[in-house]
Amino acid sequence: MQPIAFYCDTNSIEQNAMDQLRQYAQKPFVNNICAFTDIHYCSEKALPVGVAFETSGYCYPLITGKDIGCGVMYLKIDKEYWRRPFDKDAHYRALNFAHQKMTDDGLGGGNHFLSIEEDANAIYIICHTGTRDRGIALYQQCIQLTRDFSLQYGQAVDFVHTDFLTADFLKYYNDTLQFGYERRKNFCFKTLIFLQNANYIQCNKEAIDRNYLQANFKGKDHTGAMNGTPYLLEDSIHNHLRFEEQRIVHRKGSTELEKGKTVVIPLSMSRGSLLVQPADLPGAGNALYSCAHGAGRKLSRFDAMKYWKTVLKEKQRKAFKEQFAELLDRSGNFPQGYVQEFDFAYKDSVDIFKHQPYLKKVTQTIPVVTIKYSEI
Repeated sequence: MQPIAFYCDTNSIEQNAMDQLRQYAQKPFVNNICAFTDIHYCSEKALPVGVAFETSGYCYPLITGKDIGCGVMYLKIDKEYWRRPFDKDAHYRALNFAHQKMTDDGLGGGNHFLSIEEDANAIYIICHTGTRDRGIALYQQCIQLTRDFSLQYGQAVDFVHTDFLTADFLKYYNDTLQFGYERRKNFCFKTLIFLQNANYIQCNKEAIDRNYLQANFKGKDHTGAMNGTPYLLEDSIHNHLRFEEQRIVHRKGSTELEKGKTVVIPLSMSRGSLLVQPADLPGAGNALYSCAHGAGRKLSRFDAMKYWKTVLKEKQRKAFKEQFAELLDRSGNFPQGYVQEFDFAYKDSVDIFKHQPYLKKVTQTIPVVTIKYSEI
């Protein structure tokens, strides 16, 4: 068994997740494996979420499940261009309606989201989503790939030799990752234009395309101006295989890091996000240039609902309802999917830096408004 590098408190790992992790560390061709602060059990696959590992010569194409290419993008606007606080009563429903038209197949369920967040100096449009139907189609192709290789190998296996990966497959895989990136880009830019239209952001309104929801902004640069508003955009991915020349890095719920690049670690829907960079590149290299992709769940979705109903006091539930009044249904209650994303369901962010000392904090945001596409 390969030694496991723990970038987390081992005592906080669920036993079933630890069992999965140790079993995977015994897999053939796994050179090293890392577990991060948001590690948790995955009922769908043999590998927990919050893990990265490296192989050479072979790969495990099924470890990501169907959500291949999932990631988080942010678009930053300096606050000097922000005119006034977001009015949820006036524009939450309009933004919720508009986001459904920003791409063909929406954000997705679970913890995927589109949010507007802020710190002292800037406004951030943050989008967490993946490749949706394209990712599912790629996953089905990966299943067939492992079946075909198993026939050649002489027994059923869940790995594939790199010589078995055709140029067409690798192009299709990377094109799918690019598709997820382009989807996040359209969510971010179209939300920016929505805010410009609603007079929240200083801009040249005469330059706004009335049909912007149908436009495609995949070719926009990472820095520039949209209708006269300067912006900065960065993207990260946390559910993929990265095919490098000498190795293959597998990430299941662990964020890819690059020198000088800022990535988002969402904390919870009611707590906001951390923006971090790798400060110690050798340390990041030991961690396979990966880090946590979130604070990590402290409570399962079932336990979060139980906590909401039986542990929180009425005063605490009322505070959430006042903060997120726009999310309440006609009966004055939250849909389950929102309750399951509140801060009490997630771990403390202090552990992120304590156990991943190669990271440095760029800033921490607080939520302004959050959109979630579908119920759990």
